[in-house]
Amino acid sequence: MTDSTQRLGRNAVLREAQSSDARLLAQLGARLFEQTFASANDPQDMRAYLAESFSVDRQTAELEDDTRVAWIAEDAGKAAVGYAMLRRGTRSDGVDAAAPAEVERVYVDHGWHGRQVGHALIDACVDRARAWHCDVIWLAVWECNARAIAFYKKMRFETVGSQTFMLGRDEQRDLVMARRLLPLRIT
Repeated sequence: MTDSTQRLGRNAVLREAQSSDARLLAQLGARLFEQTFASANDPQDMRAYLAESFSVDRQTAELEDDTRVAWIAEDAGKAAVGYAMLRRGTRSDGVDAAAPAEVERVYVDHGWHGRQVGHALIDACVDRARAWHCDVIWLAVWECNARAIAFYKKMRFETVGSQTFMLGRDEQRDLVMARRLLPLRIT
């Protein structure tokens, strides 16, 4: 196991994504986004968003961007079951920070909910944000996604504002949630 790999219990590992993972991340991101939101949205809007947001070219560019880092959670057979992407330097209304980091995406396959994969992905984001000397970590979550909002509250995020999210032609409202990062004290 390398420094960029973390074991998640007996059945999963978390590893840092590389630019060679762009195709995997495009497929995984589209699949998990659709799994999470398709039933509550117009299929045409969903198709448009997926095509724009999860192309291999876009994932390659994001993975090669030195302001971003991504992690992929894999099961024992190396099948991807979740991922997260963190970006430093972005902000939104309500994010009061000198050096913010945004959890741009975090998704876990429904079959893996409740198995600590989401916790491990958020923890990886928090750890990296601290390593980047960020003072706040934040994210945006659809106001209709009660399960995710409850999870983020459990992970110590608080609602600090809202922003618009476009899913195809559908204008939606996201809650902006933030968590202040205190420096770790070594005693």
